[in-house]
Amino acid sequence: MKRETRRMALTLCFAVVLSFVAVAALALVEFSEGNTPVRNMGWPNGAEAVANLPERVMSVSGPWGGVSRFLFRCENTAQFNEALRKFSAIRAPRIAKDSRLALDGQGTADADGKTLLLVVHDGPRPPEWFEHDRKAGKEPARVDWVFEVRSPLSYYMDFSGPLGHSLSDHPRYGQPVPPPRIDVYVGGGGPIEWEKVNVPNNVRVVDLRMESAPADVKNGGVVCGAVYDMATYQCVAGATVTALVQITTQPLKAVASTHTDENGAFEITAIPPGYYEVNVQAGGYAGRKAGAFDNRSGHAYLDFDALIIKTASLKGAVMDDKGNPIPGVKVTAQNPMAIDGFGYQCAPAPSATTNAQGGFELVSLPEGYTGIRCEAPSLYQQTSMAELYKVSSWKWDKPEDVRVVMTGTGVVRGKVVGKDGKTPTRSFMVDIEPKGGSKIGSWGGSMNCKADGAFEFKGIPPGEYALTAHPNPMKEGETSEPKPVTITTGCELEVEIVNDHASE
Repeated sequence: MKRETRRMALTLCFAVVLSFVAVAALALVEFSEGNTPVRNMGWPNGAEAVANLPERVMSVSGPWGGVSRFLFRCENTAQFNEALRKFSAIRAPRIAKDSRLALDGQGTADADGKTLLLVVHDGPRPPEWFEHDRKAGKEPARVDWVFEVRSPLSYYMDFSGPLGHSLSDHPRYGQPVPPPRIDVYVGGGGPIEWEKVNVPNNVRVVDLRMESAPADVKNGGVVCGAVYDMATYQCVAGATVTALVQITTQPLKAVASTHTDENGAFEITAIPPGYYEVNVQAGGYAGRKAGAFDNRSGHAYLDFDALIIKTASLKGAVMDDKGNPIPGVKVTAQNPMAIDGFGYQCAPAPSATTNAQGGFELVSLPEGYTGIRCEAPSLYQQTSMAELYKVSSWKWDKPEDVRVVMTGTGVVRGKVVGKDGKTPTRSFMVDIEPKGGSKIGSWGGSMNCKADGAFEFKGIPPGEYALTAHPNPMKEGETSEPKPVTITTGCELEVEIVNDHASE
């Protein structure tokens, strides 16, 4: 049986393939409804059997770190216990934060042997991926538990390569692969009774229900912790900690904030239901997006410590390939890394615009390293965005000025048509990649076509490329033959891509 998949483009429309990691301004989430069997995508032994349990109602894959989630609806607790039994058969390595110390006899690698994770939530589960049901006027399907597993290869490619800093501002950058996990939702009229759940010995339980919170969360969510200087581990007093709610595509909105005391400690209480970003600001320090807080239940609890670092600046210039300065270019710090080697999500991201001499200065950067992204109409950043630049405020360690080269680009626009030359009756996506396939440092992209099959790629660097089109959702064998194009500086090409499955 062929599997039908729906792909949702979160952002459009270019991607640059870097060493060990594909970096994109395009992130795709794939949805597949129903329980058609899925194949092993490089998961641990036993994971495929759990993913293919017949109670599955949807699969969701992506966008980063090789993650796949499988959503299930069950009849009763006994059926869930059977799923837990199969879950406990998954074989995964004992990898903890101190596992490398364990190799030197200085620590333990998760000595309790609990390599799997069971997270307990108050039900019912938030709609999330079933939001499209609400928009269609349907009640979202009930979900009782979710199985999550990752492909270690994809995870390492995104978050662990020595040159793969493209996602270094992601919380998982440089961290061990998360264990296979199940999130179960109890109460709220669901069929699972937690008191009757049989937890296998090799499964660790994290209970996030309101009754298990270590603080009073009856009046709303609670976020607490402390703020420290990364370079000294000294407490940072007077720092501002803010919870900003995320509402679909709207800008973040500050809901509550507080200041740290003389010990760097803070607490925010009575936080309304929602999904939040927690930011930390302090004078002389680089502002940081310190964490995410899922309080959709209205009574969640989060306790964490934030490390912040002093600010520094980075100067440079943007030139064309002949050495002429380019004014008016937006320069943004991309995926900065602090001195600890981990990502540092700045709040906000430092940026600047080049002056008449092409010069720029990025201020309020965290000390450490950063990539640079340059944006200007009809120009492409030829200097690799994988390049890491040192950021330091120390006079003896002051970095040299940066020089970034940009080149002219071209445009490809056109339509997807059926073999009869007519407008498609199905939704379509178009992909573009270099001749011979994507390579390290190459440019490529993907986008959803308009209802009439029209598409347009802008900002394409000179070179030879191939365009392909496929329905969305698609089945195996529905991708069109590659359409070759040659891009030169300033060109605007019109193409037509024929797909035999445009009207099925």
